[in-house]
Amino acid sequence: METAILLCVPEAEPLVHEWRLQGDPSAAHGVPAHVTLLYPFLPVASVDDGVLAELGWFFAGVDAFGVRFTRVQRFENAGVVWIEPASDALVELTRAVARRWPECPPYSGEIPVDELVPHLTIVQTDDRALRQSAADAVSPGLPFDIVAASASLWVQDEHGTWSERATFPFGPPE
Repeated sequence: METAILLCVPEAEPLVHEWRLQGDPSAAHGVPAHVTLLYPFLPVASVDDGVLAELGWFFAGVDAFGVRFTRVQRFENAGVVWIEPASDALVELTRAVARRWPECPPYSGEIPVDELVPHLTIVQTDDRALRQSAADAVSPGLPFDIVAASASLWVQDEHGTWSERATFPFGPPE
């Protein structure tokens, strides 16, 4: 049972939903289109009212900001096709969350904090044809814009299903 802090992107669902169901294992377990801010986060048993309050305080100090999702990219070695968010604010937020909770190294320490690349996964699969089809289908729908206004804590249950436990609003935009 794990937890994650996500920036959900419902605006991307019409564009990526079907592809994610075919090629992103997290989608089949209830995770919506998102940008990961920190995964894995704390163990489920450690997420108490104090942690929730700390998350609320942290994200209240972040001003809501615009993000433009601009182009399809790939992490070829990992079999990931993703959409690039062109936002320095999102890069800074992702890295700030990781630095605030150093006991939760991003991707179990596989990626250094200063090398984190925020992204919205379309598919993560060994199937090259599926990766190419997804990239070809999603590209014409870009760019699209969102206002990042909250982060969410997601929790995995004993059956592997993910659900949103709490949402943390950002402050008003500048």
